[in-house]
Amino acid sequence: MQSPLQELEATYFTLQSQIDALNEDCQTQAQSNMLSAQYVQARQNYWACVNKAFHDDDPQVVSLTNQIDAANQQLSNAVGELGDITQTLNYITNVVTLGTQLASNVITV
Repeated sequence: MQSPLQELEATYFTLQSQIDALNEDCQTQAQSNMLSAQYVQARQNYWACVNKAFHDDDPQVVSLTNQIDAANQQLSNAVGELGDITQTLNYITNVVTLGTQLASNVITV
């Protein structure tokens, strides 16, 4: 497991590097809009936490970081296969939602 910021970075960078391929795989404008919205939220989650800190001993931070780690693995697998875009969008939404929850636990140093 990586640090909370590294997990947010992994989500954002995975989406950033694959956004064009994912967008091409979208079958409807609604799917494309959803992908764009999740990408923007992943970017906001990451940048909201850069140069900030987390209480690493906070059980909620630990739990969310573990959940994001698992969700990032699912996302990486789904992006690598580029199969069912609906399922891939579900994985993206899940990991970004977890990231938003994690970002809300950031502390200013």
